[in-house]
Amino acid sequence: VIDQDMYTEEPTFFKDSSGQSRLRGHIIGIAKGGSLSRERTEEKGRDEIWQIVHGLHVSGGDDIICTAHNFYKLALDNFTRGRRTTHVAASCLYIACRRSEKPYLLIDFSDYLHISVYVLGAVFLQLCQVLLLGEHPIVQKLVDPSLFIHRFAERLLGKRDNAVSDTALRIVASMKRDWMQTGRKPSGLCGAALYIAALSHGYMYTKADIAAVVHVCEATLFKRLIEFENTDSGSLTVCMYSS
Repeated sequence: VIDQDMYTEEPTFFKDSSGQSRLRGHIIGIAKGGSLSRERTEEKGRDEIWQIVHGLHVSGGDDIICTAHNFYKLALDNFTRGRRTTHVAASCLYIACRRSEKPYLLIDFSDYLHISVYVLGAVFLQLCQVLLLGEHPIVQKLVDPSLFIHRFAERLLGKRDNAVSDTALRIVASMKRDWMQTGRKPSGLCGAALYIAALSHGYMYTKADIAAVVHVCEATLFKRLIEFENTDSGSLTVCMYSS
């Protein structure tokens, strides 16, 4: 026998000069290959969040970035695979913004990233499902009208028309900036925005048609239209919304 090493999982102790028991040897940590990869992925997600925060001038600084990054780290376990880092990072930041009651809609993030709000909305809803946020106040407290426009537009037109949906989304964003969303259900705002957008693109639908799609009465829809007409955004043209 040239050499013989004895290994054991049981710790051994000895008494030092003062008579106290101490652990013999040292605890050696074994680095896992996956840990370095996870750290790099976490840093990449944080960088994406940082860029969006600064690109959209989201207030809150490191606090909002850390909150969004914590959601991102939770998503790393079983959600990020097969999805773009940018989409997941934006969804996590959007959740953080809703938690902090910041005035941002999904369309703000999709515009900045140059992607469809429909795609980003799907990632956001799936992420909420994975993180079990469906019944949480973060999601339930404020309802983003942007999540409904595509569905309502397709139901109204019988087909997908991105031009109508995009115009309606921008009208909703204008309503948000003018505080029309406060204290009102999203269906009425969606109906008013969809009615204006459809007429702007040559679709001659009545208020009754819109009300049937968004499930509000015509009186409510009429009120939302009057309120929008009285805002500064109500005087803008379709070209201004499309640009």
